[in-house]
Amino acid sequence: MLGSLGLRKNKALGLGLAVAAGAGFALFVFLPVRAGNLATGAAGWTSQGCFEQGAVYPTTRFDKQISENDRRGVTLWGSHCGNDASTGELRSPAFPAPTILELFYAGYIGSKPGLQLFLEREDNHVRAAVPVARPAGEAWVKLRWWTAPEVRGAQVRLVAVDQDTGWGGWLGVSNPRRLTVMGFWREQAKTWARTMATYLFVLALFLLPGFVAASVLTARRPIPALYLVMVVIAASATLGYISFWAFFFSKGLGRVLSFSVYVAAIGLLAIPNAWNPRTAMKATFDAIREPFLYVTLAGLCYMSFYLIFRDPFSPGISYSSDRFFAELLPGDNIIPAIFAERIYMRQPVRPFCCGDWLSSDRPPLQTGIVLLERPVVSWFSYPELSYELLASALQCFWICGVWCVFTSLGIDRRRFRQVTGFLIFSGFLFYNSIYTWPKLLASAFILFVLSILFDVMKANRALTNFEAALAGICLGLTLMSHPGAAFSLAVLGILLWRARRLFTRRQAAVALLIIASFYVPWSCYQKFVDPPGNRLLKIHLAGVVPVDPRTAWEAIRDSYHNHTLGEIIGYKWSNIVFMGGPKFFDSYGLTDFQGGRIDNTATEDSRSLQRVFMANALGLVNVGWLAGLFLLAKWLRQRREVKLAIPYAGWLIAAALVNLVFWSVVTFGPNETQTAHSSYADILLLSIGLLGFVLTLPRVFFLLLLAWQLLNLFVVWVWSQPERMAQPITLEWPMLLSGVGLTVVLVWMTVHASRSA
Repeated sequence: MLGSLGLRKNKALGLGLAVAAGAGFALFVFLPVRAGNLATGAAGWTSQGCFEQGAVYPTTRFDKQISENDRRGVTLWGSHCGNDASTGELRSPAFPAPTILELFYAGYIGSKPGLQLFLEREDNHVRAAVPVARPAGEAWVKLRWWTAPEVRGAQVRLVAVDQDTGWGGWLGVSNPRRLTVMGFWREQAKTWARTMATYLFVLALFLLPGFVAASVLTARRPIPALYLVMVVIAASATLGYISFWAFFFSKGLGRVLSFSVYVAAIGLLAIPNAWNPRTAMKATFDAIREPFLYVTLAGLCYMSFYLIFRDPFSPGISYSSDRFFAELLPGDNIIPAIFAERIYMRQPVRPFCCGDWLSSDRPPLQTGIVLLERPVVSWFSYPELSYELLASALQCFWICGVWCVFTSLGIDRRRFRQVTGFLIFSGFLFYNSIYTWPKLLASAFILFVLSILFDVMKANRALTNFEAALAGICLGLTLMSHPGAAFSLAVLGILLWRARRLFTRRQAAVALLIIASFYVPWSCYQKFVDPPGNRLLKIHLAGVVPVDPRTAWEAIRDSYHNHTLGEIIGYKWSNIVFMGGPKFFDSYGLTDFQGGRIDNTATEDSRSLQRVFMANALGLVNVGWLAGLFLLAKWLRQRREVKLAIPYAGWLIAAALVNLVFWSVVTFGPNETQTAHSSYADILLLSIGLLGFVLTLPRVFFLLLLAWQLLNLFVVWVWSQPERMAQPITLEWPMLLSGVGLTVVLVWMTVHASRSA
């Protein structure tokens, strides 16, 4: 009795301490933090030429994230005196340079050499450039940085110079502001909390309709966990696709659809009834929680590491292009965001963006999912950040695809945890979950379809109508995600032929009708709204890059007619060879050090290899080839079956190789088989199969490889800085600690699964 009373007291004390700690953290993070103004008003400021208060482009406004409280006491200056040709110089009164300075800036400083902003010491006139990362354009943007050692603590003046007379030749700047170090930590903690909360919210918002749909189905009849995971994602994604067309025809119709979906879903969750009883919800949650737990942890980990060098609310959606590579990358990752914004704001889609690309060149699924959430998310979240978080969460569904493959083949869940825990720390998957073109989302749907076929063929049973319809929906969503996923359809055709006795013609017709319901509307958009929409086909299948008036078939025919048979065979062979890359086994973090420091040039080379070439994208799972040869030699020596840790590993590798050969032959070439043009489902299938060989070896080999995988991720991808971010970097400590903490959790889960396997 006394023992139970003491236990209750200890629990109450622990709960009280937890509540107090949470309340203290909330007060620390969410109480307003405002920098102290320096040199306010016009007194003491001097200018030459054109620099006047408020002299900026007429449409210039404060960024949405900057509150009224944050603007209090701010004095704004600009060099736009009626036109871009005006020039001048502005000097502030002298003030002591604090450790952390803050100001607002506008205009095109950062892109034009004639526009400069710096701090100048009063005593020796030493100048320290203000580290402007990117042009602000017609917006006032907050900039915060640690002052350079050569000016810190000295009397300095803020100096702005405009010597540019061309287009965009103006800049705006506010009075400087002092931020305390404690205030800085609080701001970082606040942005971390908002970022993580927003990620969880946009992910939950996407999953909500699908979870309700899965629960309703479960209430009608028992459904295996394998299919519930697919239903949750496929149902929500289908609503996103429908949302695209609703917003395309009418913004009002789209908003009604968006709010109706979420109100209905919340109503069904909050008010249990015959359609969705509590028992069905619980059964659905229990069935799907493992893969979505990994999706959540991986996504939060990725976002933490992605944003460790920049305030999450300042970088913009093009940040991922600057974050990892010195070269300027194409804007494929932001095309869905631009497309969604054009549709939502009722802006014309011609001209579109990114040179001569058209809105019809990329399928609209990710655009539609963004539009479905936009009316709700825009109430409280920064649009660019919410897009990045939602799009990254969608890419992390590759984990659900891997889970479905394991489940359909009846493989031990502990092996799933080992494989997933290893692949989460792949540099290639980390990068492509951040650079958010929807290729990994497409790969998830491909793996869903394969899992349905694996499940049916393994049990040697007939395909049900439900499974046929679900396969059709997933294939339709694949085609509306990214066209590169089509290269994985080769092995799918072989499997369908082998399993042709397991489904009826009527089921095949229903599946084809469902696929057509996804594809035909988009094909009409390509033909009638923003024609021709066939440029990607001509690039990959005909080798024609410039905009071309011919149809895709005409371009393909002409390209093959213009080359001899020997040249064409040479092109196809070069495609196969190109996948191996110049360095089959890259350094992967082991040789990226010079003088005890990380060598940015070496890590840049490693990142480029792992991004472009198939063999390098597979990374350390390439050790599986050697493990496979060892196991083959063991089998030949002992003449008895070698039991693989992952059954069917060899068949998964064979399926991926069939697709890769098909891709190499269909793609015109030469040297066109870089990963950007591939289906990422094949990389995942190869990774699973090769890890199946590795896991068959003694456990120590897997643990050593996992340690090396972590080294590659941190050294090559997370910590290194490319030249395009050579300006002083602000380390976001809460993001770093969050990423490290989540890494520890995921590694523990992986090692624990390895110990019990």
